[in-house]
Amino acid sequence: MSQHRNKPVVLRTARLLLRPFEFTDVDDVCAYASDPEVARFRPLPDPYTREDALGFVNRQIRTNWSRDAEFAIVYGPRVIGGLSLHVNSEHETGELGYLLGRRWWGHGLATEAARAVVDWGFRRFGLHKVYARAHVDNKGSWRVMERLGMTREGVLRGHWKMRDEHVDLVYYAVFRDEWALRADSGADPSAKKAQDVNV
Repeated sequence: MSQHRNKPVVLRTARLLLRPFEFTDVDDVCAYASDPEVARFRPLPDPYTREDALGFVNRQIRTNWSRDAEFAIVYGPRVIGGLSLHVNSEHETGELGYLLGRRWWGHGLATEAARAVVDWGFRRFGLHKVYARAHVDNKGSWRVMERLGMTREGVLRGHWKMRDEHVDLVYYAVFRDEWALRADSGADPSAKKAQDVNV
């Protein structure tokens, strides 16, 4: 595998900077992840402490970018969430994940960040398919997937264990040719291809 693939990248969109996590992000992570509304549909520790945030950031910093990407979502001076792409090179698939602080919901920021990372993932890893999953009741997350042009493929029953309860996950995905066709057709005129710079 080329050294190029091992290097973290920075992506810039119209409003956001997507970069690797840093230790200085711990307080921002703690601020958004400790919100009960943010944790409602995620298997996060409850209560979520600064130690949890420190452990999370430490794990992200140690990410192997040849198969995984862990981006901090930076808006203005703050980290407002995180976004990941976990690659299975054998099957040429990538799993997209995202989490955004409640204060920034409803402004299209999760979609903007996710669009940039999906596009980058298809280009960098030559993926065949990108998929994402969410708690079946998390309709806000569904909307992000649908805005990305993903198709709902089904429900994974009892797939996550959250706070001693097994919950269903809704599953969405998009194929590389569908993604390229959508981009070529201008189906989303607000989309602006992110610029990436190796760091």
